[in-house]
Amino acid sequence: MQPCAAYQSSGPIESWPDNSLRAWQLERLREVVAHARAHVPLYRRLWAQAGVDEAALGSMQDLERFPIVKKEYLVKAGESWMNPGQGPVGFSTRGTSGEPLLVWLSPAEQEAYIQPTMRGFRWAGFKPGMTALLMSPVWHRLAACEVHAIHRMGGRAVFFWGSMGGDHTDSFLETLRRNRPDFVTTTAPFLLSLIRRAGEHLLPLQKMFRSVNSVSVVGLPLTPWLREFLRDRLEVGDIFERGGTQEGAALDECAIHGAAHVHEDVCYLEVINGEGKPVAAGTRGQLVVTKLTAAGSVFVRYGTGDFAAFQPGACDCGCGFRRLKIYGRPESSVAVGDRTIAAYDARLCVEEDPALVGRNVLLVRDGKRRSEILTVAIEGAAANEQQLLRRFQDRLAVGRVELIWLGSLRINWGFRQVFDRGEILSPQVREVAR
Repeated sequence: MQPCAAYQSSGPIESWPDNSLRAWQLERLREVVAHARAHVPLYRRLWAQAGVDEAALGSMQDLERFPIVKKEYLVKAGESWMNPGQGPVGFSTRGTSGEPLLVWLSPAEQEAYIQPTMRGFRWAGFKPGMTALLMSPVWHRLAACEVHAIHRMGGRAVFFWGSMGGDHTDSFLETLRRNRPDFVTTTAPFLLSLIRRAGEHLLPLQKMFRSVNSVSVVGLPLTPWLREFLRDRLEVGDIFERGGTQEGAALDECAIHGAAHVHEDVCYLEVINGEGKPVAAGTRGQLVVTKLTAAGSVFVRYGTGDFAAFQPGACDCGCGFRRLKIYGRPESSVAVGDRTIAAYDARLCVEEDPALVGRNVLLVRDGKRRSEILTVAIEGAAANEQQLLRRFQDRLAVGRVELIWLGSLRINWGFRQVFDRGEILSPQVREVAR
């Protein structure tokens, strides 16, 4: 994707003034909307029902007039919502909420997303000549760009045989030992699985990671304390958080770690309230994605279901891209009274205590849609319980909190963060996991 001629002399797009960036994005949005109207019957129908067309897109604010697109609309519409002829490679959204979609990726779009991947890797310290141990490129459309980015940056990419499941830690460690990479991309749950296995089997994990300068992780929003825990346990230079969705959102942290920067040359993100209106920076809402590429599967004001918040102010790194923190999805949260509590919120309270950092923390529900009690299950033996209860009550504004200390019970680290009570306390789970 090339910047339009009016802005080509402004330097790297991440350094452009905000008004120049928004003007460029508006041009892209008009192209995407025109393409969607011409080629995607679903959008044509939805926009006609809402009484909007591309002529109404005179400013970024006018985008708010376009209806939010939900996944169930796309599932019901089937082939009519996309233009598969423009995208020969398909990715499933099986890892996200609800029924999976098949998202098509075109060569032009892949090319557009490789550049932000390279940008994020530069922020994380990757340099020409380095070796990167990468997660499998088949599970996510953004991960598929990683090997291309490493190759173009003059690096060497290696993979291990297996997945990000905890039962493939040995394969990862063997690949790590043989290749001595400088840079690693993985998931935060997988790193925690590595740390658990090393502790249980007395593996010299720090020695194994000795060559690694930095690690880029996805899959679990990091608290400040968890970042430090991972950095200390692995003895690596730094831990960087990446983010993104199959529907086109792409984010990477810089070295400031004040939240990930949105790669605003490939996507335009909004955070909205229940009425579809933007919320102020620092306020949580629903994440909405519009891709700035008119190719492959088109997403215009797609509601991902993620809870997110833009961070106020400019970043000290000098990048002009906005910063966003993604906290999770409805399935990683519970309703307590009139509040929605994300697993990230619970981990913030737990991990402030140094004795509790690195433990698996899960939200527990009793099958009810809403409860008056917040129930949290924590790996290991009880520690500093009264202080923890006060943090939950003060910071999350919940009146009643129940803590379940799991003791020797081990729940596998993964993306799932909410369990039914019967799953946690059943004798079968205890027998298998001990």
